[in-house]
Amino acid sequence: MTSHFEIADREAMNAGRRLLGKVAVVTGAAGGIGREIALTFIREGATVVVADLDRDRTAAAARDIDPSGERALGLTMDVTNEEQVEAGMSRVVEAFGSLDILVSNAGIQIVAPLVEFEFAKWKTMMDIHLDGAFLTTRAALRQMYRQKGGSIIYMGSVHSKEASPLKAPYVAAKHALIGLARSWRRKGPLMGSVPT
Repeated sequence: MTSHFEIADREAMNAGRRLLGKVAVVTGAAGGIGREIALTFIREGATVVVADLDRDRTAAAARDIDPSGERALGLTMDVTNEEQVEAGMSRVVEAFGSLDILVSNAGIQIVAPLVEFEFAKWKTMMDIHLDGAFLTTRAALRQMYRQKGGSIIYMGSVHSKEASPLKAPYVAAKHALIGLARSWRRKGPLMGSVPT
């Protein structure tokens, strides 16, 4: 029987190496939660692509999380732009040879009652949260199917399952991400995807 001490020792030995050799793309990673995810992945041994809109902030975040410049790449990419997403994901594979993890984290928050919510702002929210997740997922899955493995992580929220009267588009987008994940995940094994 394995003791708690043996399990703790094993976990301590693996700390800092759990993602060794993996290549991760984190969208919305120039700041906030995305930056912290990228930093954690670097600490766990991954090579990380910091993907975000602002070129200067993206480059600065990549330098901050990996001052050596060997395991972090800043990638200026608008997740709502199909051409930029396709080109960006291709650049990742060209630079590092694989794409093992996608963290679809890019997002914004606009708070207003539904009856006052401007349609243009609704579209912006959906474009970033849902279209961005779709475009990055599609591009990542193409590579993951080729290499027979990979992981995709969507940034959920309590609003993935709960409603809020002032956050209708955010709630709708987060609910939709659950459906998107369930849809491609059912198809994944049929296409040769193997979770890593």
